[in-house]
Amino acid sequence: MRAAVRVSAVLMTVVIGAAGAASCSRDSPAPAASEPTKAIAAPHPEPSGTPTAPQAAELPTHAVSGDKRPALGAGDTMATGYTGREFLAGLSGDWKLKLDKPVAQEMPDGEKRTYVHGRGAGGMTISAGYADHEDMSSLLCRTGTDQSDGPGFLAACTGLDVAGVDRGKASSWLKKAKKETDSLYEKRVAETGNKKEYVVSGVFTSGPVTMVLHRAYDKYSLRILGGAVARSK
Repeated sequence: MRAAVRVSAVLMTVVIGAAGAASCSRDSPAPAASEPTKAIAAPHPEPSGTPTAPQAAELPTHAVSGDKRPALGAGDTMATGYTGREFLAGLSGDWKLKLDKPVAQEMPDGEKRTYVHGRGAGGMTISAGYADHEDMSSLLCRTGTDQSDGPGFLAACTGLDVAGVDRGKASSWLKKAKKETDSLYEKRVAETGNKKEYVVSGVFTSGPVTMVLHRAYDKYSLRILGGAVARSK
């Protein structure tokens, strides 16, 4: 009889314990304080290092609307030891540009670059950039679309005297690029009725530089970047 009482007591203890555990699981879903759990952090992507520049084969060869323009990034040194000073002096003399003293400008990424700006009659402007403050890394030439000598000025900018640039091909490319950007610009204006359309030419690469022509409303902007594009092997 005593054995039966003990068995009944044990069974009651098991049942009560199970019921209590079930009740706790319903009322307290969090784990017990004595057994804390660690939050599992979301995985972070591994840093990719230096962004990969687009391959030449990935770049547009004909004019595109501004929303499809290629992302070339900032220019890199065109050539070790190439300052472009003689070229800028000749360009400013031929086109009566007044060059300012070099200035250091902070870029969006926090880095500082040295620039030399210049301005001439009729709104012609140039801006030469130096990634390492010594060697030229970029050249930006701007002129109005209605300026009669504007195309000649932009052509002079393609005559950059850095080694490896085929200046004849660059000049021919500019004529084609201007024709295509003008044509696409007029087409976009006819479609949208917006005279402030923005179009970009196909990209030209020669030696250590890459060139692209932008047209935004009444302005042409020719960008020449050093080392901005990884060329196909």
